[in-house]
Amino acid sequence: MLMALLAIGVMVRYVFSDIHLDLDLLRDSLENMPVVVLENLEFERVISGDLWQVRIPMAKRQSDIVEVHSVDVRRRLAGAKEWRFTGSRGFYSETAESADFTGLLGTMETDARVLNLESSFLSWSNSTQAFLFPRGLIVYDDEFFLETSLASIDVSGVMALDEGGVIRWRKISE
Repeated sequence: MLMALLAIGVMVRYVFSDIHLDLDLLRDSLENMPVVVLENLEFERVISGDLWQVRIPMAKRQSDIVEVHSVDVRRRLAGAKEWRFTGSRGFYSETAESADFTGLLGTMETDARVLNLESSFLSWSNSTQAFLFPRGLIVYDDEFFLETSLASIDVSGVMALDEGGVIRWRKISE
């Protein structure tokens, strides 16, 4: 009986020491792991009153780079509008706090319309708080089609066409 109580005491001690892990030690250990693969990740976070939701079927972490496949990002703005982006592949750097995505498709709701977006490449940097499309961007709806070789969109939705663009208007039947 004494041995059983002693064993239980030792187990409780190890459980409590595991609960009080040093976060810096844990972070250092994770950074030195060769590769970590996670599946079916979902995150929600409120930033400046907007709800951001991210779904990632598969993520692979090596050093400070996280590679994701088939990412789905949804931003629900406080005014009930929604932005939605999907990308076929992406990379996030924890050190640079930046992300790059390929194969982007998206929609952005505005007061007047819903805009569709397409781009082969999207960059995001936490320092600039802007979406950059260095390989071009296509934006369209039922009334127009816009194509540009370089664009950026800030978090408020303001789009800058850094090298101009071509717009084609479509006549809507009444």
